[in-house]
Amino acid sequence: MLKRKLLSVMLAALLPLLFSNVAMAQEEVAPLTECGEGTQNIDFWHGLTGPDGSFLLDMVNQYNSSNEDAICVTLTVIHWDQFFSKWLSDVGTGNPPDAVLYHINEMPQYASLGAVTPIDDLATEVGIDLADYPEEMQKLSHWNEQLYGIPLDVHPIGMYYNVDMVEAAGLDPANPPTDRETLLDWAQKLTKEDGSQYGLCFASVNVQSFRVWYGWLWQNEARFIDDEGKTVVVNSPEAQETLQFASDLVNEYGVAPEGQQDPDTDFQNGKCAIHFQGPWWITGYANTEGLNFMTAPQPTIFKQPGVWASNHFFGISTQEDTASQLNAMKFIKWMSDNGALWGLSGQIPASQTARESEAFTGSDIYKYQQAFVDEIPYAYLTPVIPESTEIFAENVQTPLVVNFQAAMLGALDAATALAEMQTGVQAVLDRTE
Repeated sequence: MLKRKLLSVMLAALLPLLFSNVAMAQEEVAPLTECGEGTQNIDFWHGLTGPDGSFLLDMVNQYNSSNEDAICVTLTVIHWDQFFSKWLSDVGTGNPPDAVLYHINEMPQYASLGAVTPIDDLATEVGIDLADYPEEMQKLSHWNEQLYGIPLDVHPIGMYYNVDMVEAAGLDPANPPTDRETLLDWAQKLTKEDGSQYGLCFASVNVQSFRVWYGWLWQNEARFIDDEGKTVVVNSPEAQETLQFASDLVNEYGVAPEGQQDPDTDFQNGKCAIHFQGPWWITGYANTEGLNFMTAPQPTIFKQPGVWASNHFFGISTQEDTASQLNAMKFIKWMSDNGALWGLSGQIPASQTARESEAFTGSDIYKYQQAFVDEIPYAYLTPVIPESTEIFAENVQTPLVVNFQAAMLGALDAATALAEMQTGVQAVLDRTE
């Protein structure tokens, strides 16, 4: 039954809704310590091909050498643009990975396809306490009133700023901006008239800026989609105010470069002084020679604090081998319990116990992570609905991307961009009902 269901939806699932690369899956098996005889082997897949993947490898090796259940994890890294098609294919043929790590907003799509299984009973059996996770994470880990996974981390967008550039502009790096007025004041004082330096990294073409704007929607008591996940409500006066401000940073105030494509590198190279980005860049910036930076929570531009966030999310594949599912659940619990180790990658552990542990708060990079931890109470994820990956894909020309970029480039005013965005996204929701 499961196999027929998966095969019937395979073509739809493989459409390039989220990824533009449709090449055959190219697997990269990490150099794990070898599993010995008599072990219970489980397969674990993820798509982390950057430096954070090496931290994950270290954790898996520690688990393999320390667990008392003779469980041995085989780790496979598959690029995200091939991960989901490969996962669906292997579930359909009855040979799936036992555990996967992906993103919470992707869960409903793959739960509805039958690729990932509910884990309420498994989580109870191994002793996972959901109360240890942020309330928002607890809620979004469920779909159709069933638990489908366990969060590994939470990564909100915070504020990075170049200390040397701030001091050169006569500003105090110990007192970063906390509101609209001080942010604009800093950005204007940090912007040079000759275009050699800008106050803000705020990309017009690379839609990382969408994540900042999404947080501003919450700040201004606006929403993108209603709580039922059926109706787009982004074309509101409150949302128009937030998008207009984002556009004005480039097109009116001139404190961010026109048509910026790579804000991460521009901040790294001193092209701009303030950058809104996630904690996954902490280690990259900390290892950049000559870059003296600090972090802070995002300023509250509108009525209340609010930031975009996402997370990495463990799931267990649907299969008949229940013993492997239980072993996978034991592995997931260990990974969550030892989230402080994952924190060394720059990411923020989802587990409150891990976040408050001395192993996490005593690390050399915690001084950069503190700002992101402080944002967790007002961090908001994009809607966790089956259409999420199609609507919020950032590297294809979706109605959101097309119209957000048009506003940032000054090609559309905020009201027109949001009207077009709402019509296009609503068509996606209506089509999939």
